[in-house]
Amino acid sequence: MSFPRSILIPILVIFILASSATYAKKAAIVIDFDTKEVLFEVNANTKNYPASLTKIMTLYILFDQIDKGLLTDETKLKVSKIASSRSPSKLYLEAGSFIKVEDAIMALIIKSANDVATVVAENISGTEKEFAKLMTKYARNLGMANTTFKNASGLPNRAQLTTARDIAILSHALISDFPKEYKLFSKQKFTYNGKTYKTHNKLMLSYEGADGIKTGYIRASGFQLAFSAVRNNKRLVGVIFGGDTGKQRDRSLKIIMDKEFAELGIKNAKEKKSTIVKKETKKTKTNSYSIVVGTFKYRNNAEKQLKLIKSKYPKTTTDKKANIVLIKVSGKQLYESRFDNFSKKEAYSACKRLKQYNRDCFVRL
Repeated sequence: MSFPRSILIPILVIFILASSATYAKKAAIVIDFDTKEVLFEVNANTKNYPASLTKIMTLYILFDQIDKGLLTDETKLKVSKIASSRSPSKLYLEAGSFIKVEDAIMALIIKSANDVATVVAENISGTEKEFAKLMTKYARNLGMANTTFKNASGLPNRAQLTTARDIAILSHALISDFPKEYKLFSKQKFTYNGKTYKTHNKLMLSYEGADGIKTGYIRASGFQLAFSAVRNNKRLVGVIFGGDTGKQRDRSLKIIMDKEFAELGIKNAKEKKSTIVKKETKKTKTNSYSIVVGTFKYRNNAEKQLKLIKSKYPKTTTDKKANIVLIKVSGKQLYESRFDNFSKKEAYSACKRLKQYNRDCFVRL
């Protein structure tokens, strides 16, 4: 399968595959929503601060309260002095005022308002501390074994920790348990007291099939994103932690999501158009597929990778031609380690086998 964007994988490798303590906060995971199968993961169990991804759980509990009839969209939530004092991002609610549940929901989704998160917590559990205990209880019930919540917003707290895998579990639960409410995550803006706020989820605005869900950032965590997109009736949920900038975070997750959609045989609109043209002009040879097992700055590293894969996984590479190809990414020359002469079926089976051993692999035509 032709997949031009996969040449950008080296950027991803540099960004996320390092395993030293310096890069411990960098992590990613992509799951198939229907089967819950993990399609891609790096450092998925590494603990990190959830930042505003915390608000996914705050919203999950709020939706559950509505579902149980304990609250309605029109319920007015009282703003305490503590809530009004929370740091931005916020709506700057005044102590003693009220905000309706439906507005609180949109403020959490679009504005990621910290004061609103505390308002929700206090009105449900009395105090934010007690609400955090409830959040952790919900987390355990959902199977989020490595998550502990200490507040409803994601504001810095050294004891508030989660993992990319747990956030993927939470995202999946929210989408599946509250499909009607989840549609609100595709909203691009909302207006409150005459002021219009726009979504922080910039990737959702440009990615084909995207429909949510939440961004996050504090200095200690880096830029984070939980994300969902549907193409050809197939939904993938992706989570990425530790971006140095919002743009880098979005670009890296886009690369991963595109790669996993492609490996499922699902193309975006541009690729579909390109494929039609190719079918009209060129026939694909039977064994014209390659698998890429690494991309490197230096040729000798690319050669070492070929030898490593060949020696450790002879079942995958026997009778296949080892090859190093010079490619250009963002103006830089990189060396790609490949094995050639696969049929389409063999190539995808080979990559699947290597991924079972946590080896990065993708298919080229």
